[in-house]
Amino acid sequence: MKILWFTITPCGAANKLSPDLCVAGWLAALEQQIKLNKSIDLSVCFYHNGEVSPFEYDFVKYYPINKGLNNNKLNKFINRINLYKTNFDTSYISKLVEIIKVVKPDIIHIHGSEENFGLVHDHTSIPIIISIQGLLNPYCEKFFSGIPLSIALKNERFISKLLMDSLRNHYFLFSKWAKRETEILKNAKFIIGRTNWDRRITRILAPKSKYFVGNEIMRNAFYTKEWNKSSFNKKIQIVTTMSGGFCKGLESVLKTASLLTDHCFDFEWIVIGQLDSDNYPNMVKRWLKKEYRENSIVLCGIKNESEVVNILCKSDIYCQVSHVENSPNSVCEAMLLGMPIVATLAGGTDSILENFKEGLLVQEGDSFSLAGTILELANDFLKSKQYGINARQTALVRHDPQRVATEIMDVYKEIYSWANK
Repeated sequence: MKILWFTITPCGAANKLSPDLCVAGWLAALEQQIKLNKSIDLSVCFYHNGEVSPFEYDFVKYYPINKGLNNNKLNKFINRINLYKTNFDTSYISKLVEIIKVVKPDIIHIHGSEENFGLVHDHTSIPIIISIQGLLNPYCEKFFSGIPLSIALKNERFISKLLMDSLRNHYFLFSKWAKRETEILKNAKFIIGRTNWDRRITRILAPKSKYFVGNEIMRNAFYTKEWNKSSFNKKIQIVTTMSGGFCKGLESVLKTASLLTDHCFDFEWIVIGQLDSDNYPNMVKRWLKKEYRENSIVLCGIKNESEVVNILCKSDIYCQVSHVENSPNSVCEAMLLGMPIVATLAGGTDSILENFKEGLLVQEGDSFSLAGTILELANDFLKSKQYGINARQTALVRHDPQRVATEIMDVYKEIYSWANK
């Protein structure tokens, strides 16, 4: 069976193209399992910054498509202007269709609805599966839920506005891509998801589709280590992993940490993925007129897989603060380690973590409840540890690599059988 993936990352080829960046991610882990099945001939098409010819690596064929972007500031500015003015999808679709003609797959599997890959639907009769990662339309509704637009515009850097890199610009592009997502999903026939949230939303956005369940494989290091403390640290160490997205809740971290500081709670809060010098953290502290260090917050930037695991295993409580999510991988990874977890009740999180059994859920944006829940966990080690044990048991089953690969293979087999009747 020939399978063609369209992905936003190079999957396993990241080890060849960017061996020092550690960017392979969970799709590379799924790819590793899928290619073990000798009945599958797997090809992967992805966007890449630079001209790279198709190549084969570790038994998978790769088809990079050059997006023509580079890190030069002037070029970035020009690219942003062009994005606001022009729709480049048409030129890329012809390249994607050409890859389909070369590979001649039995099934096309598109990972994510955020990119333009799904627009090939009108150019081929080959069955297409779309795996849901995030969903842009509901994300648009929550875009300014943490920081109101008026506050964001007032507190962001002038240079961001000058370079058309402001939050208003970001929201414009986000809304533009959400409209494209609507177009992609409205005629979708096959959807793979994993939460009640994405299932319910795709019943609206993709009403003609059949829904399958397919979970994710986490990064390898999270299967090999375990949070196994006999007591909490005297100074409670909280940890959060957060990308730069505007609705990821950094302002909730600073608000909550300020409440805990006023409560004379002895803690340190490590935020992985953010730096003091970044635009988003600077906007948050200017708005709230609070400093991170003064409220025991350490923004430590991006860390590789093994560094993240080591930080989590030394910490006491994992805290997820997003305003909208589907199935946050950061929570899944903390569950695999068996950490005590508090997470916001946002999107599909309640399909991932069972409240009062595997951790505690709080309303997103409620810093008072979040602060009280952190205290609740910190004051009862045995209950917190049991939550972590329960979470690990669930995660080890849900994210078992062979089990996940079987879920995906079963979808392929069913669709292949349907297409060849």
